Amino acid sequence: MINNTNFFINNPIFVKFKKRFDFLTLRSVPVLKSVHINERIVEIPFAISSVSQLPKGAKVLDLGCTESPLPLQLATLGFQVTGFDFRTYPYAHPNLTFVQGDMTKLPFDDESFDVVLSISTLEHIGIGFYKDPKEIDDADKKALGEAVRVLKHNGLFILTAPYGIANRTDQQRIYDAKSLDELLSPFNIETIRYFKSAQLDQSVGNTWIEITKTDAAAIASPNATTCVCLVRAKKQ
Repeated sequence: MINNTNFFINNPIFVKFKKRFDFLTLRSVPVLKSVHINERIVEIPFAISSVSQLPKGAKVLDLGCTESPLPLQLATLGFQVTGFDFRTYPYAHPNLTFVQGDMTKLPFDDESFDVVLSISTLEHIGIGFYKDPKEIDDADKKALGEAVRVLKHNGLFILTAPYGIANRTDQQRIYDAKSLDELLSPFNIETIRYFKSAQLDQSVGNTWIEITKTDAAAIASPNATTCVCLVRAKKQ
Protein backbone atom coordinates (compact mmCIF):
# COMPACT_ATOMS: atom_id res chain seq x y z
CA MET A 1 0.00 0.00 0.00
CA ILE A 2 1.28 3.50 -0.77
CA ASN A 3 -1.68 5.52 0.54
CA ASN A 4 -0.95 8.44 2.88
CA THR A 5 2.71 8.41 1.91
CA ASN A 6 4.59 11.44 0.66
CA PHE A 7 6.98 10.53 -2.15
CA PHE A 8 9.99 12.69 -2.77
CA ILE A 9 12.21 13.07 -5.82
CA ASN A 10 15.69 14.16 -4.82
CA ASN A 11 16.24 16.79 -7.49
CA PRO A 12 19.59 18.56 -7.78
CA ILE A 13 18.40 22.12 -7.11
CA PHE A 14 16.53 23.42 -4.07
CA VAL A 15 15.42 27.06 -4.00
CA LYS A 16 14.24 29.07 -0.99
CA PHE A 17 12.35 32.35 -1.13
CA LYS A 18 11.50 35.00 1.44
CA LYS A 19 8.66 37.51 1.43
CA ARG A 20 9.26 41.22 0.88
CA PHE A 21 6.60 43.91 1.02
CA ASP A 22 6.43 45.86 -2.23
CA PHE A 23 5.24 49.41 -1.51
CA LEU A 24 4.44 50.00 -5.17
CA THR A 25 1.93 47.17 -5.38
CA LEU A 26 1.16 47.04 -1.65
CA ARG A 27 1.63 43.29 -1.70
CA SER A 28 4.15 40.77 -0.41
CA VAL A 29 6.31 39.40 -3.20
CA PRO A 30 8.73 36.45 -3.19
CA VAL A 31 12.44 37.24 -3.30
CA LEU A 32 15.15 34.64 -3.86
CA LYS A 33 16.83 33.83 -0.54
CA SER A 34 19.12 30.91 -1.27
CA VAL A 35 19.90 28.10 -3.69
CA HIS A 36 21.31 24.72 -2.73
CA ILE A 37 22.64 22.34 -5.37
CA ASN A 38 23.41 18.80 -4.29
CA GLU A 39 25.58 16.09 -5.81
CA ARG A 40 22.78 14.86 -8.11
CA ILE A 41 23.79 17.69 -10.44
CA VAL A 42 26.82 15.62 -11.52
CA GLU A 43 25.72 12.09 -10.59
CA ILE A 44 22.66 11.84 -12.84
CA PRO A 45 24.29 13.23 -16.02
CA PHE A 46 27.28 10.93 -15.41
CA ALA A 47 25.03 7.88 -15.09
CA ILE A 48 22.94 8.73 -18.17
CA SER A 49 26.05 9.44 -20.24
CA SER A 50 27.60 6.12 -19.20
CA VAL A 51 24.51 4.00 -19.85
CA SER A 52 23.82 5.77 -23.15
CA GLN A 53 26.93 4.14 -24.59
CA LEU A 54 24.96 0.87 -24.65
CA PRO A 55 22.28 -0.09 -27.19
CA LYS A 56 18.64 0.59 -26.45
CA GLY A 57 17.01 -2.36 -24.73
CA ALA A 58 20.01 -3.07 -22.50
CA LYS A 59 18.94 -4.38 -19.09
CA VAL A 60 19.65 -1.91 -16.28
CA LEU A 61 19.38 -2.49 -12.53
CA ASP A 62 19.14 0.70 -10.45
CA LEU A 63 19.85 0.02 -6.78
CA GLY A 64 18.32 2.44 -4.30
CA CYS A 65 15.95 4.12 -6.72
CA THR A 66 13.15 5.42 -4.47
CA GLU A 67 14.04 9.14 -4.48
CA SER A 68 15.58 9.14 -7.95
CA PRO A 69 14.21 10.20 -11.34
CA LEU A 70 16.91 8.12 -13.03
CA PRO A 71 14.86 4.91 -13.57
CA LEU A 72 12.16 6.92 -15.34
CA GLN A 73 14.72 8.82 -17.40
CA LEU A 74 16.53 5.68 -18.55
CA ALA A 75 13.27 3.85 -19.23
CA THR A 76 12.12 6.78 -21.35
CA LEU A 77 15.36 6.56 -23.34
CA GLY A 78 14.52 2.96 -24.24
CA PHE A 79 16.43 0.87 -21.70
CA GLN A 80 14.81 -2.03 -19.85
CA VAL A 81 15.08 -0.80 -16.28
CA THR A 82 14.57 -2.63 -13.01
CA GLY A 83 14.43 -0.36 -9.98
CA PHE A 84 15.21 -1.93 -6.61
CA ASP A 85 14.82 -0.45 -3.12
CA PHE A 86 13.82 -1.35 0.42
CA ARG A 87 11.20 1.41 0.16
CA THR A 88 8.46 1.64 -2.45
CA TYR A 89 8.60 3.39 -5.82
CA PRO A 90 5.24 4.59 -7.19
CA TYR A 91 6.25 5.85 -10.63
CA ALA A 92 5.59 3.81 -13.76
CA HIS A 93 6.76 3.38 -17.35
CA PRO A 94 6.34 0.50 -19.84
CA ASN A 95 10.10 -0.11 -19.73
CA LEU A 96 10.30 0.04 -15.93
CA THR A 97 9.83 -2.72 -13.37
CA PHE A 98 10.12 -2.10 -9.64
CA VAL A 99 11.11 -4.78 -7.11
CA GLN A 100 11.12 -4.14 -3.37
CA GLY A 101 13.60 -5.88 -1.10
CA ASP A 102 16.96 -6.06 0.66
CA MET A 103 19.98 -5.04 -1.42
CA THR A 104 22.19 -7.56 0.37
CA LYS A 105 19.91 -10.35 -0.94
CA LEU A 106 18.97 -9.55 -4.53
CA PRO A 107 16.23 -11.83 -5.95
CA PHE A 108 17.76 -12.02 -9.44
CA ASP A 109 19.63 -14.74 -11.33
CA ASP A 110 23.37 -14.61 -11.86
CA GLU A 111 24.50 -12.38 -14.75
CA SER A 112 21.02 -10.95 -15.37
CA PHE A 113 21.92 -7.33 -16.15
CA ASP A 114 24.04 -5.41 -18.62
CA VAL A 115 24.35 -2.48 -16.18
CA VAL A 116 24.12 -2.05 -12.41
CA LEU A 117 23.77 1.46 -10.99
CA SER A 118 24.52 2.48 -7.42
CA ILE A 119 23.90 6.22 -7.38
CA SER A 120 24.46 7.54 -3.84
CA THR A 121 23.21 4.22 -2.51
CA LEU A 122 25.99 1.91 -1.35
CA GLU A 123 27.09 4.27 1.43
CA HIS A 124 23.68 4.04 3.13
CA ILE A 125 23.12 0.27 3.08
CA GLY A 126 22.96 -1.33 6.51
CA ILE A 127 23.09 1.90 8.51
CA GLY A 128 19.33 2.02 8.96
CA PHE A 129 18.82 5.72 8.23
CA TYR A 130 16.21 4.86 5.60
CA LYS A 131 14.63 2.16 7.80
CA ASP A 132 16.47 -0.60 5.95
CA PRO A 133 17.85 -3.61 7.89
CA LYS A 134 20.65 -2.41 10.17
CA GLU A 135 23.95 -4.22 9.69
CA ILE A 136 26.62 -1.56 9.62
CA ASP A 137 29.92 -3.42 9.32
CA ASP A 138 29.72 -5.34 6.05
CA ALA A 139 26.37 -4.48 4.49
CA ASP A 140 27.89 -2.33 1.74
CA LYS A 141 30.32 -5.12 0.86
CA LYS A 142 27.51 -7.69 0.81
CA ALA A 143 25.40 -5.47 -1.43
CA LEU A 144 28.34 -4.95 -3.77
CA GLY A 145 28.90 -8.71 -3.90
CA GLU A 146 25.28 -9.12 -4.97
CA ALA A 147 25.71 -6.43 -7.63
CA VAL A 148 28.73 -8.31 -8.98
CA ARG A 149 26.78 -11.58 -9.01
CA VAL A 150 23.84 -10.28 -11.05
CA LEU A 151 26.01 -8.30 -13.48
CA LYS A 152 27.03 -9.95 -16.74
CA HIS A 153 30.67 -10.58 -17.58
CA ASN A 154 32.10 -7.28 -18.85
CA GLY A 155 28.91 -5.64 -17.62
CA LEU A 156 28.95 -1.97 -16.69
CA PHE A 157 28.95 -0.85 -13.05
CA ILE A 158 28.26 2.81 -12.26
CA LEU A 159 28.95 3.96 -8.71
CA THR A 160 28.70 7.37 -7.11
CA ALA A 161 29.48 7.85 -3.43
CA PRO A 162 30.75 10.36 -0.87
CA TYR A 163 34.53 10.59 -0.98
CA GLY A 164 37.25 12.17 1.12
CA ILE A 165 38.37 11.60 4.70
CA ALA A 166 36.95 8.20 5.66
CA ASN A 167 34.07 8.42 8.12
CA ARG A 168 30.74 6.93 9.07
CA THR A 169 27.82 9.08 10.20
CA ASP A 170 24.31 8.17 11.26
CA GLN A 171 23.30 8.51 7.61
CA GLN A 172 26.19 7.28 5.46
CA ARG A 173 29.76 6.18 4.96
CA ILE A 174 32.40 8.38 3.37
CA TYR A 175 34.94 6.38 1.38
CA ASP A 176 38.64 7.10 0.96
CA ALA A 177 41.05 5.67 -1.60
CA LYS A 178 41.74 2.51 0.41
CA SER A 179 38.11 1.61 1.16
CA LEU A 180 37.03 2.45 -2.38
CA ASP A 181 39.79 0.26 -3.86
CA GLU A 182 38.61 -2.63 -1.69
CA LEU A 183 35.04 -2.25 -2.89
CA LEU A 184 36.03 -1.99 -6.55
CA SER A 185 38.43 -4.96 -6.59
CA PRO A 186 36.05 -7.11 -8.73
CA PHE A 187 36.07 -4.48 -11.49
CA ASN A 188 38.30 -2.99 -14.15
CA ILE A 189 37.97 0.73 -13.58
CA GLU A 190 37.50 2.83 -16.71
CA THR A 191 36.92 6.25 -15.18
CA ILE A 192 36.96 7.90 -11.75
CA ARG A 193 36.13 11.58 -11.40
CA TYR A 194 35.92 13.74 -8.29
CA PHE A 195 33.66 16.73 -7.64
CA LYS A 196 33.20 19.04 -4.66
CA SER A 197 30.61 21.57 -3.59
CA ALA A 198 31.95 25.13 -3.86
CA GLN A 199 30.63 28.57 -3.03
CA LEU A 200 31.21 31.21 -5.68
CA ASP A 201 31.74 34.84 -4.80
CA GLN A 202 28.58 36.92 -4.54
CA SER A 203 26.37 33.91 -5.24
CA VAL A 204 23.23 32.94 -3.34
CA GLY A 205 24.05 29.28 -3.83
CA ASN A 206 26.74 26.71 -4.32
CA THR A 207 27.94 24.84 -7.40
CA TRP A 208 29.92 21.65 -8.04
CA ILE A 209 33.37 21.69 -9.61
CA GLU A 210 35.69 18.90 -10.70
CA ILE A 211 38.84 18.45 -8.61
CA THR A 212 41.84 16.13 -8.44
CA LYS A 213 42.03 12.91 -6.45
CA THR A 214 44.59 14.52 -4.16
CA ASP A 215 42.34 17.47 -3.38
CA ALA A 216 39.33 15.19 -2.89
CA ALA A 217 41.20 13.05 -0.37
CA ALA A 218 41.49 16.00 2.05
CA ILE A 219 37.77 16.90 2.14
CA ALA A 220 35.64 16.09 5.17
CA SER A 221 31.87 15.56 5.06
CA PRO A 222 30.79 15.48 8.73
CA ASN A 223 27.20 16.64 8.21
CA ALA A 224 26.39 16.51 4.50
CA THR A 225 28.06 15.29 1.34
CA THR A 226 30.55 17.87 0.10
CA CYS A 227 32.63 15.67 -2.22
CA VAL A 228 31.75 12.70 -4.42
CA CYS A 229 33.52 10.23 -6.63
CA LEU A 230 31.96 9.05 -9.89
CA VAL A 231 33.07 5.62 -11.10
CA ARG A 232 32.53 3.77 -14.35
CA ALA A 233 33.87 0.21 -14.29
CA LYS A 234 33.40 -3.19 -15.90
CA LYS A 235 33.08 -6.58 -14.25
CA GLN A 236 36.20 -8.67 -14.70
